Amino acid sequence: MMRAGARFLKLPRDSLIWRFLLIGIAALAPLSAALVQFASDERKLAIEATRERADILITYAVERQSRAIEEAEGILHHLSETPALRAGGPECVSAVQRHFGMYRWMTSLRVTDLQGNEICGAHAQDQAADALRRDLLARVLKGEAFALSELSASAVTGEVRLTAAMPVLDGGQIAAVVSAEIDPGILDERSVKELNSNLDVNMLVIDRNGSLVAHHPPRNELVGRNLQSHEVVSKALGGIQGGSELDDLSGVPRLFVFRMLPGTDAILAVGLSRASVIGPIDEALRYRLFLILVIIGGSLLLGMLGVEGLILRPLRGLVQTAEALEHGDFNVSSSYKGSGEVRILERAFNRMAKAVADREKELTAAKDLAERALGQANIASQAKTNFLASMSHEIRTPLNGIIGYTEQLLDERLSTKQRRYADLIQVSASALLTVANDILDFSSIEADQIALQIEPFSLISLVDNTVSIVTSGAGKKGVPIRIAWGQNIPKIVLGDQARLRQVLLNLLNNAVKFTREGHIITRIDCKGATPSGELIRISISDTGIGIAPEQHSRLFKRFSQGDPSIRREFGGTGLGLAISKRLVELMGGQIGVESEFGKGSTFWIELVLPHGEMPVSQSTPADIPLTTKQARVLIVEDVDINRELAQTLLEAAGHTVDVVSNGEEAIASIKSRSYDLVLMDIQMPGMDGLTAIRAIRALDHPCRNVFVAAMTANVLPQQVRDCLQSGFNDHIGKPIRRDDLLRKMSEWLPCAENHVAPEASPSDGHFFQEKHFADFRDTIGAEGISHWLRRLDEQLRATFASQDFMSLERREIAKTAHAITSQAALLGFSELAELCTALERECETGGDISMALKRACEAARAARDVIASLDEAMPA
Repeated sequence: MMRAGARFLKLPRDSLIWRFLLIGIAALAPLSAALVQFASDERKLAIEATRERADILITYAVERQSRAIEEAEGILHHLSETPALRAGGPECVSAVQRHFGMYRWMTSLRVTDLQGNEICGAHAQDQAADALRRDLLARVLKGEAFALSELSASAVTGEVRLTAAMPVLDGGQIAAVVSAEIDPGILDERSVKELNSNLDVNMLVIDRNGSLVAHHPPRNELVGRNLQSHEVVSKALGGIQGGSELDDLSGVPRLFVFRMLPGTDAILAVGLSRASVIGPIDEALRYRLFLILVIIGGSLLLGMLGVEGLILRPLRGLVQTAEALEHGDFNVSSSYKGSGEVRILERAFNRMAKAVADREKELTAAKDLAERALGQANIASQAKTNFLASMSHEIRTPLNGIIGYTEQLLDERLSTKQRRYADLIQVSASALLTVANDILDFSSIEADQIALQIEPFSLISLVDNTVSIVTSGAGKKGVPIRIAWGQNIPKIVLGDQARLRQVLLNLLNNAVKFTREGHIITRIDCKGATPSGELIRISISDTGIGIAPEQHSRLFKRFSQGDPSIRREFGGTGLGLAISKRLVELMGGQIGVESEFGKGSTFWIELVLPHGEMPVSQSTPADIPLTTKQARVLIVEDVDINRELAQTLLEAAGHTVDVVSNGEEAIASIKSRSYDLVLMDIQMPGMDGLTAIRAIRALDHPCRNVFVAAMTANVLPQQVRDCLQSGFNDHIGKPIRRDDLLRKMSEWLPCAENHVAPEASPSDGHFFQEKHFADFRDTIGAEGISHWLRRLDEQLRATFASQDFMSLERREIAKTAHAITSQAALLGFSELAELCTALERECETGGDISMALKRACEAARAARDVIASLDEAMPA
């Protein structure tokens, strides 16, 4: 039996025998609960009966005191009118003695004069304190018709006493005072035994201050003490109605009831012993619980023995078979030959084992096939990566020469036809570069290599400048681009302005591409605040060819356009919208389209942009100084055209340049001569760039710390990381643009002297950006820039410089400001463009335009001064 018990305890907690045990307990639980409930009900009934007995006792005591006070008032009234009391002498003594023996509750009866001296009386040995008699005498003399004292306890018997007094009048004047001491018998033990001789009663009388007046059974050591710290006393003073289970002054649990004693401020508390009532019931409950446990234990033991022999032992053999199958032994079969359901399970297990063995063979074959497919997929993925890397290098390397030398060519003096051809070459090369950038951008997004640069920026300036960039191309087609500003647009927000600009440029360029006539509207609205920031919606609507609804789902897929004929007519890679969608989702926003064929399109994006604050000393890319110290630079490049282009750009910037064609020559050169900067290609014959940089960093020579930048067409994210991890200090991608190279040079080789920004003036800083002006001048030529400057000056003179302009309607002011915005931005007057945008927005929203108009006029006057100085400095 002991071994069986030990084996039972070692069974897993989820075995069937434990489950059967729980089922048995659950089956017997209702019976147990019913028995316990019956005992609990009996307990409650007994407690309620005890509380009723306590109510009877306290009611009996209160009624006895009430009757005694009423009888005392009647007797004293009768005596106060008896002539014998006023006469005094033997007649008074006889009258008092006769009435004193008539009432059991009376312990003293006396007649006193107005000074408290006894005239006649009859009383027991235990008398009331002199202080009580004097207090009553004073109250009667003050006019009380019937005065009743506070309760007090007899020093001899411990019984509760109180004294009643009434004036004896003679001719309407008080001649004497008759008083009687009353023993109401509220603590009389005989009265309790008359009700029930077996009750264990505890009675307390407490005055209004919480002091104990009397106690039953007697507790003379506590009489007169303040007992408010005891819970039973504090409950009594709190006016508790009904009953409460509390400890008495000795700490014994009792059922207490409380009542105010009539004619006084004292409180009577009667408590009955809880143990005497509940003890027998608890004993019966324990006996019943013991019987329940014996019944449950016996029933479970018999049930477990039956389950073990009839159910669990056959099932255990099937469990062993299942465990063998789990561990891969598919040739096992059940050896137990039972009957009924167990026999059915045995046959099912054997069939299952055979099916599992067959399935295992199929899965093994499928696994081998999947592993081969995975290997081929990895090979294909690597081939794609290698193809992108090769394509990037092969496309960017010739583009480096095309774009670079076209920029150099545009700096020369050319005829109008030659400049047009050079412009077309540059546009074509830029279009090809856009294709390559789109593919590489999408590859970076798919590889999760895009990291957002969160920084504060002006949303208004971003949208305005982006529209200004696209406006020149749209103007050639005669399609105007307007901006509609909503209300409450935040000025400064936090986000990646470069990626947002990329998305807006893509959507605007698509609108221009597919709109032959009509207009394009860029609308910016603030949809309200969210816990993360402001919800901004930017929509770009055009009057172009439109898109059929069934083609909307294809727009944002890679290498896909709504209609294959669009690519033939309008061109494009089909990646722009896919890249925009991934970028917007990366920024936590949404992008969508609303369009019908032939009715134009509206592309929209929604982003949550938190409010931001622009740093005090901010700088934009256009503000970066392009001045550097004169440096000695080594160019490591194997392609002649690329080497010659880089050398030309650097020498034009005033640097001294040496050139070599591979890594070995580069190492020899930096060992023999000190260089400030090394620009090194990656893919070169002989020693490539990665091998060369590792060798340079491993040299035991001061030149090991030279600043080396990778100048390569390898611009995939992983390729850039490989360059930096190999030891390169920075990276610049091909094709190299002059501005990008000079900007990088200003970072790598800053001027030795600290650059101190001059004080702001109308011709520098944020007001006039010379670089933007120079770029635009290089694009349209000196003759074109002069025409643009004169046209802007004439517009400013006719509008902001005119006195009549102030009195125009808001609509006319907004129209004029909108017309000047794009020209000012293209010519480098950024502040004037922003102020015109702000003025246009105030006009449309109905706000106060006085301050915005004043600032725009001041900026216009400053812009005209700059135009005048530029016109004088330009060659005729």
